[in-house]
Amino acid sequence: MSAHRLPQALNDLYQLSLWQKTLYSAPKVHGVLFGVSCVPEIPMPETWLGYVFNQHSQIPSEAALEQLTKVLMDGLSQVLAAIHQSDYTFCEAWSWDDSEYAMFADFLQGVLLVHQAQEKQWQKAWDTMPETAQVEHSKTLQQCLSMMTTFADVPLAMSKKSPAQQAAFISALPQLFLSLPNTIERYVGLSDQVASYLPNQFEQFTQR
Repeated sequence: MSAHRLPQALNDLYQLSLWQKTLYSAPKVHGVLFGVSCVPEIPMPETWLGYVFNQHSQIPSEAALEQLTKVLMDGLSQVLAAIHQSDYTFCEAWSWDDSEYAMFADFLQGVLLVHQAQEKQWQKAWDTMPETAQVEHSKTLQQCLSMMTTFADVPLAMSKKSPAQQAAFISALPQLFLSLPNTIERYVGLSDQVASYLPNQFEQFTQR
């Protein structure tokens, strides 16, 4: 069994007890950084830094917050570099195992948190595409979001099935799970496609 592989910046950060109760879990924060990386027009730090905090958590100090900001920006750079190199080893290490469920579920929850929070930015970029491209890519987006939503909270997904459907759903999960890394890659590819239609597409490309 392999643990969820974090960007080095996050791995170092979570060695410090200072942040362990203030922030979401390390896999979820990794998912947040990944989700930010996939927004077609990457938002400014002040927009997304708040996504990493547990509700009602207390910030230790202003100096600590500045240090955290630097570490998260380093983490974002590492995530962007991994995406640029098509390095998805962090999710290839996942397995359909109860002890790892929280890891990949938390990661996916982080990605979906950002997608929902940045939905207007996704829509703004989406609207720059020709209608034919929108139709072509809408199915991919729906499939990616559906798959990530399912594995972000399997009990919730199962609760939405009728009793007659639940047995088939449970038996299908291990096979569906095998396509999760490909779903992550398709989501990234879709982000790049949408970003390519933005007016400042060259700037976005160099950031990625």
